[in-house]
Amino acid sequence: MTSPAHEHDMITMARRARTVLAGGRTALLTLPCEQARGWVGMIDDGGEPVLMASTDGRVAKAARIGRRSWVEVPGHFGERLILAGPLRVVAGTTEQILRRLADLGRTVSTEDGVTDGLSVLAVSVDDVVLCLPTTDEDCRPRRWPTSTVGRRIDLAAYAFAEPDLISAYAPELIEHLNVGHADQMRQLARHALPTAIAGDVAGVQVSGLDRYGIDLWRVDAAGAEQVRVTFRQPLIEPRSLGRELRRLLDQSTNTSE
Repeated sequence: MTSPAHEHDMITMARRARTVLAGGRTALLTLPCEQARGWVGMIDDGGEPVLMASTDGRVAKAARIGRRSWVEVPGHFGERLILAGPLRVVAGTTEQILRRLADLGRTVSTEDGVTDGLSVLAVSVDDVVLCLPTTDEDCRPRRWPTSTVGRRIDLAAYAFAEPDLISAYAPELIEHLNVGHADQMRQLARHALPTAIAGDVAGVQVSGLDRYGIDLWRVDAAGAEQVRVTFRQPLIEPRSLGRELRRLLDQSTNTSE
């Protein structure tokens, strides 16, 4: 009989596996029967890796006959997710599939935006392995070595798990905040500390983001200091970040008046 602790651990691992896939944009595709291997663009579709390939190419031909394949997806924190199963052609036209994914907030980049001659493929996942990174002496995660031993994830747990979309998209969201919303981040940092004096912040850099809050480095006359801004409630998906930041900025504006 499976213990409650083991079940909880499996659920946690399944959630992390789904999060790695949700945040993945490229994957190492292997088709052992075709002796083919290479990096491909990829996007998550409900737990299945979806990729695009030339309709007349080797990969699409293998998908049409259901060749077994596996993809290896690198995670933001050094994980390696391995998903195996038959490769198939996704039903529908390329335009229909891309429109459906776009409605879910997912986009697939194509060269010059052209989809002519491309097929959308997916792996029908029947085996899931998650490899966690080793750590250096200073506790920083390292990239995964090829010899890393992974943990097999129960398929039912994987199917029912929901990804942490904030963690999955964190690098993209952080870059967007630093590049496109520097003034708003400076305003947040200015009011994040009770002792902050209006106008004393020389620079701000977003350094971390999770469901519960955002980490900022603020630089003022006294030097650099890390600030944690906590959200009112955990975020569920990326669009909720914008709403929460607007609330925090309105709050800081009202406080300063």
